[in-house]
Amino acid sequence: MVHGGVGKNIRNPKLRAKALGEALEAGFVVLKEGGDAALSAVKAVMVMEDSSVFNAGTGSVPNLSGEAEMDASVATSEGNFGAVASIKNVKNPVRVAYEVSDKTKHLMLAGEGATLFAKNRGFKNYNPLTEEMKSLFEEKKNCGSEEIEELQKLYSNETVGAIAIDVFGNMAAALSTGGIIFHLPGRVSDVPILGGGIYVSNRGATTITGKGEVIVKEMIAKKVDEYLCEHNAEEAAKDIIQEFEIDFGMIVVDQDSKVGIAYNTESMSWGIKTQDYKEVQSE
Repeated sequence: MVHGGVGKNIRNPKLRAKALGEALEAGFVVLKEGGDAALSAVKAVMVMEDSSVFNAGTGSVPNLSGEAEMDASVATSEGNFGAVASIKNVKNPVRVAYEVSDKTKHLMLAGEGATLFAKNRGFKNYNPLTEEMKSLFEEKKNCGSEEIEELQKLYSNETVGAIAIDVFGNMAAALSTGGIIFHLPGRVSDVPILGGGIYVSNRGATTITGKGEVIVKEMIAKKVDEYLCEHNAEEAAKDIIQEFEIDFGMIVVDQDSKVGIAYNTESMSWGIKTQDYKEVQSE
């Protein structure tokens, strides 16, 4: 499963649908070839990061200094977790998050330390701001708070995520975001917070997109997992989405491969693929 954000007006719906479909295929190839769930989820998110139509990787929004600061995370049902926060100048933050999980004993690296780690691991220097985002920053950098709020509604709730289950029954989830447009430098979203925007256990996997600060305060992904003790993924997603009066959405997969998709905005970009079924929604 994949998602590409929630909101009132989904930007570039056709391009997003195409990117979601490509992400599903890329992630599924990994599973079909016997790869593990974590690599499948990471690969799917990388496709969305590279598409330039989401606020993640290439296409990330600028902060108040005109730079892209990105967050990403990877979690598995085997208890592995890795994240980066406020990382700059890399093409695929989710891949760096996977490296944190796979190559270090740490859970999260942030800021300059995360960027330095990526450089030392061989990641090339890369500016993820597109020409569209550079122009937007120059045009709007001196605008008032009301206009910034409108921009945030349009550009910010676009976290991309993926969930996969491999042939061994292991589950994994991956998330990536450029955060809130014109955010204060150093701001960290819900994406790299285990239990906030992402959570995986032997009960299921959850990824969330929406208002990051509230998602962290309420630890929404962890609450979904607690619901999975007595409910399936569809029931858990449906119940949780009704608890909070914020704009957000989620995808959930439980240990029995049941799926939950829920959002309280007008639309959400998402997709699902199995051996015999594929669906993409981006309107």
